[in-house]
Amino acid sequence: MKIALISPSIKQSASANYPDGIPRSISQNFGVYPWLGLCYLAGVLEKTGFDSEIIDMDAESFRVSDVIKRLFEIKPSLVGISTISFTFIFALQLAQEIKKHFDIPVIFGGNHVSIYPKEVVMHDAIDIGVVGEGEETFLKLVSTFQEYGRNFLGHLKEIDGLVFKKDGETITTNPRKFIKDIDRLPFPAVHKLRINRYYGCNQVKPYVTMVTARGCPFSCSFCSKEPWGDTFRFHSAERVVDEIEYYIKNLGIRAIDFYDDTFTVPRSRTIAITNLIKRRNIKFDFGLMTRIDCVDEELLFKLKEAGCKFLAYGVESGDRKVQGKVNKVFNNEDIAAAFRISKKAGIRTVGFFMIGYPEETQEEIDNTIKLMKGLDADYMKTNIFIPYPGSQLYNQLLSTQKLRTDFWLELTKGKIPPIRELIKTKVSISRLVKLRNYMNRLPYLRLRGSNFLKINKIKSFEDIKRSLAIMLGSCCDRKI
Repeated sequence: MKIALISPSIKQSASANYPDGIPRSISQNFGVYPWLGLCYLAGVLEKTGFDSEIIDMDAESFRVSDVIKRLFEIKPSLVGISTISFTFIFALQLAQEIKKHFDIPVIFGGNHVSIYPKEVVMHDAIDIGVVGEGEETFLKLVSTFQEYGRNFLGHLKEIDGLVFKKDGETITTNPRKFIKDIDRLPFPAVHKLRINRYYGCNQVKPYVTMVTARGCPFSCSFCSKEPWGDTFRFHSAERVVDEIEYYIKNLGIRAIDFYDDTFTVPRSRTIAITNLIKRRNIKFDFGLMTRIDCVDEELLFKLKEAGCKFLAYGVESGDRKVQGKVNKVFNNEDIAAAFRISKKAGIRTVGFFMIGYPEETQEEIDNTIKLMKGLDADYMKTNIFIPYPGSQLYNQLLSTQKLRTDFWLELTKGKIPPIRELIKTKVSISRLVKLRNYMNRLPYLRLRGSNFLKINKIKSFEDIKRSLAIMLGSCCDRKI
């Protein structure tokens, strides 16, 4: 029995104007990254003896017709599609096309399914939704299908973490408990991917991403915690370094980006990881994401010694009032110090910002621009804030009726409301777009040679393409 696992195209979703708030010039050129959720599913299936194939549309440069052709070649018994909120419409259209050609169950997973489970499976093209953490649920589902064949729907009620249709009824099973010890999961099956197709921002190739923790200990109001809830679980330092070593020795990996929300928490684990990397003499480049208040000089120097080349800080805003709204209050002097110490340690920095928060004013945006101009950052990326389902800010907009309809619920039903309904700032949308584009140009407008040219940071043709596209897009992009 063969299982096909498909990641819908993020680039094609963004091109179709589905809301993500990121400039198209960035979303089209920022990189191509493994869809690790599917790799974890494939790893669990492989460990248990099931055969799966991952179809990554962006890595393969596939259109929907290419996916259908590949499915005819591999002849799967089941198809799994993972989706986030802004790729849902594209994923739904993909499922509908699959159903035209194949009479097989289509299963959806991902955080959007966890937020709107019943609405997801209301579509005829989607048979089952996996709610919450997916590995154990999907494995039990596949095992049940193998045992009972097309009659398996009658046996799904006993599997926690599912929503499905049977005889005209939508059935939601009990919630699945989180995996407490995530070290017992096998490595994600990235060996099933075409590794040479993936690249990250200014990182050497071959390249891959890793996630070493699930959940987040913080409560930023713009972030949805689905499907992890308020749990925070992390791999041990030994497991993290074992996985790094496996990729380097078996796949020839030279660079890794850690996609944890806050890699440097807990601090003791981060120190242990850097010590193990040095002790085992593992040589590779890596980047990570963290917060201003989760680093210090000793930690940054240890990260650099272990091979850290890039560090991204989620700053979000330079205005104290807005910082309070997003539950991410930093002293602007401390923000500047973190970037300064990172540079002292020899680590290149990226600052992430957003504008267009509910009720945000021009003055508050100006405070963010003022902060950005004073930072010694190598790169800065600014998005227009899009309130995502499951986040505190989105729920507040609904509860105060500033959003009169549940935008993402309507989208899940197959409708596409105007994205302008989500923007509730005091600044006009056209002005927001111009400000965002200007803010994304800031790192390139500096007269210092290292920041203006960035030649020493270019690792591949993709880096040149990305920089030129961002510069062009920041001048010409007029879309949200």
